[in-house]
Amino acid sequence: MRLPEKELTTKGVSYLTVKDMLNRYAEGGSAEGKGGNSESFIDMLMAKYPLLQVSVPVNAEKWVDEKYVPVVTFIPFEYDELSTRFVTGYRPDGEMVMIDAVTPPDEPVIVIGLNERVSVPGDETKAAPPAPTGLTCVTTEAGIRLGWGMPAEADATNTHGYHIYRKSTSDINFIRIATISGVNNKSYDDKTVTAISSYTYFVTAFYESTESVPSNYVTITAPALPKPVLDFEAIQHARNLVELRWQNDNSQYIEETHLYKLIVGEDADYVLLNSFPVSQHDYFDTNIKPGKKIIYKAVHVTRLGVSNPKYDFIQAPYRDISQYSPVYIKQIKFTDWSIEGWLAGKPEFYITVTNVDPVNKNPFKVQDEINCEFSKRSSLSQVFYGVKVLDWKPGLWYDMLTFTAIEYDKPSGDLAFEIGVGFNAKNVSKLDFITPTAGVKYSVKFQDKGEKCGNAYINYFDFPEKWLVFPNYGVQILLSESDN
Repeated sequence: MRLPEKELTTKGVSYLTVKDMLNRYAEGGSAEGKGGNSESFIDMLMAKYPLLQVSVPVNAEKWVDEKYVPVVTFIPFEYDELSTRFVTGYRPDGEMVMIDAVTPPDEPVIVIGLNERVSVPGDETKAAPPAPTGLTCVTTEAGIRLGWGMPAEADATNTHGYHIYRKSTSDINFIRIATISGVNNKSYDDKTVTAISSYTYFVTAFYESTESVPSNYVTITAPALPKPVLDFEAIQHARNLVELRWQNDNSQYIEETHLYKLIVGEDADYVLLNSFPVSQHDYFDTNIKPGKKIIYKAVHVTRLGVSNPKYDFIQAPYRDISQYSPVYIKQIKFTDWSIEGWLAGKPEFYITVTNVDPVNKNPFKVQDEINCEFSKRSSLSQVFYGVKVLDWKPGLWYDMLTFTAIEYDKPSGDLAFEIGVGFNAKNVSKLDFITPTAGVKYSVKFQDKGEKCGNAYINYFDFPEKWLVFPNYGVQILLSESDN
């Protein structure tokens, strides 16, 4: 098609083609485009899409203002006259708009598509290859696998390979995600999907610069993330040895199990300990810092991502849980002389130590009425020698002892009262303890009267040399792993 030039030359009216006009505006220069005889952008576009069509299907007569720039849209591959309700358009400033594909617009709209009827005589462009058929898709451990067929006439003389197109629910248009070479390579694994997201695919065949019409469209939801490990446990065996045990869910595909570690107060985030094959179910951590709370995390891993984590934790003790650790009373002091009247003489403390079975919550005495008598009346403090409470080897690093003390008075008569025996129970969901102290009631009876000093508690994971502070009379007892 030839159009009259707006400007008259000395030889009369000059003419130019639509291609010349598009080149002029596309290149911002002459009708030949940049570089004179070099191939222009429009030339390259026409070579790739020989049936390219740019049209104003309706209201072209309203385009009378040279400064007016219409909305531009295109006919997508998936366009269907019976079902497509909207198409995407773009304003001059690049803003995206949705255009009604059924009701004609009131203003001119430029539509880019492929001519369905016109062919140029003598055009030597290669014919489009046969279109793929029977596109199917299934989920795999790594993502989504596509497969398709081709008509019998498809071979290397008319098909060089295939283009894979995909659109997620969040995408506006289809995007080409892969190109496969070879007429017989009729499958593709999409490993770039997001778990539980829905995707629609179609495939086209290509031969040189030509491309077939799309195959059928298929929609599928990507697989879910892997399930968590079934069980996960951190077990302290010795001062510098923690065993991590887990159980994999063998009903699903798992590539690896990853273990992470966080030292509270030192690490800003979890640090990867190691990666393990699905056949491995335990690991020993030998880098344990006494006194530190350590949180462990286990996850399953596939190419789609990681599972929800399972956690466990320890409070690394200073004592070696694989051996007996003695507990001595090294010193007792107090601040309030009302605990012992001057007529009664020098202070004498009786101490009962109790413990709780953390499984059955049964309290029991470790030692009853340990006698710690001061050597003289005037002293507020007394150092003791050889007063061993027990050799502590509880089997659980979160064991606890409850110390109940009275200052013994000579007058006869029993002193009985109920105490709260402390114990720790792990709460893995909160990565802490449920009942740090005063968990079980227990009746204590002393054979003679006395002034009740109260209860104090020591954890197995506490530093071995520790002052216990009692609530009454300013009483404190120094415990240690070593004797004076």
